[in-house]
Amino acid sequence: MNSKKLKFGIGIGVIILAVLVLAIQGIQTDETLSYSKSVSEVFAMGSDAQQMSLKVNGDLKKGSVNLNGTELDFVMTEGGQELPVHYIGLDPIPDTFNNDMEAEVVVSGKLGADGIFKAERIQAKCASKYEADYSGEWVSS
Repeated sequence: MNSKKLKFGIGIGVIILAVLVLAIQGIQTDETLSYSKSVSEVFAMGSDAQQMSLKVNGDLKKGSVNLNGTELDFVMTEGGQELPVHYIGLDPIPDTFNNDMEAEVVVSGKLGADGIFKAERIQAKCASKYEADYSGEWVSS
């Protein structure tokens, strides 16, 4: 009978330990949190924006794209504010990052003390490129 209680106690201990490990892994610090902001919200934060990882969304400013090898510089706009962005990364640069197109942009990274956003990830959201026809099939516009 004691061996059954011992096995039960060990089983409960393993379950509690597993739950604790998962809980500790799930706790996020400021380094792993990413706050989603618009360009104007980043400016409203002032120097506090330099203290945390951010995900910023805005519009790609036409004519601001400068691609030099794997480095990409561009300007995001929103609400009359402009945020210069510098990206060096492994993600492929979206096709919409050219000087002729308008696109909504989402970048993840940190704002530098120089006011340039150092992007670690970039994503472009184009205006609806695909539209459904009334037959229910998707066609390119």
